[in-house]
Amino acid sequence: MTGASSGIGAAIAVRLADAGADVVAVSRSGRAPEAEGSIRPLVADLSDPGGVDGVIPAAVAELGGLDILVNNAGRADWLPLSDLDREHFDGLIGLNLWAPLRLCQLAHPHLAAGGDSAVVMIGSVDAVRPSAGGAVYGASKAGLAAMTVALAKEWRDDGIRVTQVDPGIVDTPMAAEIIHELDAAGAPVNIAGRAGEPGEIAALVHYLVAPAGRFANGASFRLDGGALALGPFDNLER
Repeated sequence: MTGASSGIGAAIAVRLADAGADVVAVSRSGRAPEAEGSIRPLVADLSDPGGVDGVIPAAVAELGGLDILVNNAGRADWLPLSDLDREHFDGLIGLNLWAPLRLCQLAHPHLAAGGDSAVVMIGSVDAVRPSAGGAVYGASKAGLAAMTVALAKEWRDDGIRVTQVDPGIVDTPMAAEIIHELDAAGAPVNIAGRAGEPGEIAALVHYLVAPAGRFANGASFRLDGGALALGPFDNLER
């Protein structure tokens, strides 16, 4: 479980641990959320290729095997295309796309050994409809969605399911400024009329990695409160 120190990642780690999974919580800080179940912290900087390569061996050594991989770590940078440079592009793509791909490569033999394993990518609705200033972020999440489909096909005979969850705006530290701006503007963010909660995303991830979710494979699941379904005329009074 990467990006597990706060927000959506922490909620997923707690949900899975409390359901009986032994969780390795990967983060740069080494902070692990508290849970009734077993969560073991692992320090790694996934923006560093060397840090990425050490995660799976360390997790397998800690757990004795691997049945579930949740790729949640990432960054969301908003930058107009006119201001984009190669360093910024490479940094964001490296963390949001290369790191989960590399973790999947390294995890594959361990996941295949179990014969009933699951990988979940945490994407974003920006994979489908990126915001202004989010060209590279949206591209990274769209690339993750493409990787989800390809890996589900490549690994179907290995008993490994691969899915993606695309949250909308969720009440996390990363989204706090956006939520504040939307609240101040009185703008309707979605049909639900509120930001999502990390625990709601965690509940869907739990379903996807559990036996009940075995029919889900090679697909992205949007959980956005109806944000992308909300049209420009839907808030007019009639």
